[in-house]
Amino acid sequence: MYENLHISNFRGIHELKIDGLSRINLFVGSNNSGKTSVLEAMFLLSGAGNPRLPTSINSFRSLKFVSDNVWRSFFNRMNITSPIVMEGLKDGAANRLSISPITDASDLGEVDSHSPKDSDSSSQAGSKSSSESSVLGLDLVYEETDLQGTRHTRSQVFQEKRDVRTRVLEGKLEPKRALFTNDLTITYSEIALRLERMLVDKKDKLLVDVARKLDGSVSGFVLGANGTIFVDIGLSKMLPVQLLGNGMVKLLVVNLNAYEARNGILLIDEIDNGLHHSSLDLLWKSLIRSAINYDVQVAATTHSYECIKALVDSTEGESMEDMIRVFRTETTDDKVKVTVFDRDAL
Repeated sequence: MYENLHISNFRGIHELKIDGLSRINLFVGSNNSGKTSVLEAMFLLSGAGNPRLPTSINSFRSLKFVSDNVWRSFFNRMNITSPIVMEGLKDGAANRLSISPITDASDLGEVDSHSPKDSDSSSQAGSKSSSESSVLGLDLVYEETDLQGTRHTRSQVFQEKRDVRTRVLEGKLEPKRALFTNDLTITYSEIALRLERMLVDKKDKLLVDVARKLDGSVSGFVLGANGTIFVDIGLSKMLPVQLLGNGMVKLLVVNLNAYEARNGILLIDEIDNGLHHSSLDLLWKSLIRSAINYDVQVAATTHSYECIKALVDSTEGESMEDMIRVFRTETTDDKVKVTVFDRDAL
């Protein structure tokens, strides 16, 4: 799990240090206070320099094209004279990702791979970059240091004609398992695939137990044609899960995502979207249980007081003082600052 995080020159964040990360981390604050950017930074850092991820996090915001301004938007106040830097201590290893702009076409070499057709990217950077130069893409340098030494990789993402291209220049490191989710990343076809993997692994008991807390008649889930998820509630025929309401679907999605992120990190933007406040307590109880069972670190965002209260209430009477953290992000004078609260302080 990540113990701390340091972000500089990324999105709306000029400089931000976060200490005391735990198993369950909830980031709260007003709009444009940097909550989502923190999740994106954790996602990028976990990718071990994967050059596809910068365009991925833009697609999470429905931004599926690239241009000079889009590349610049990764940098705080579009300031490309300084690199983006993300650092975090995870499982005893120091991880560092530096992202610089590519402003000179001669820095681009042969392409080794390309990202999905609906994405567009550019990358590479160095000392030639200046605020007046056109940004062609991004250059990523990732370092991982532990007792065995330091390992690094370097990669690029950039636009070539109408396609987004990527290439690895040096080294290759195994990324940490990380899953970023929001309302835009959730499709029923993907949910069905994740349920299929859980069913094949025979790990659906926890999912059924959670569903029963919302509807006591649920006895199981099965997959039908075209990725349709059916639920058995004791009727003569099974029903598509959507007919049981958004609350059931949301619980299903959150816990399937936790299983998908097992032994890694699950990042959930606006965790309470689409869920009535009366179901938030069950959401948190089930997610905490899944996080423990699947060894997942959770980082989520909200701007809802009810969501914060539900997190606190859902752990009442439990020995979870060291497991729960709430971080309030605030923007003052164009700077993001964070205040941390443990469960007792809430």
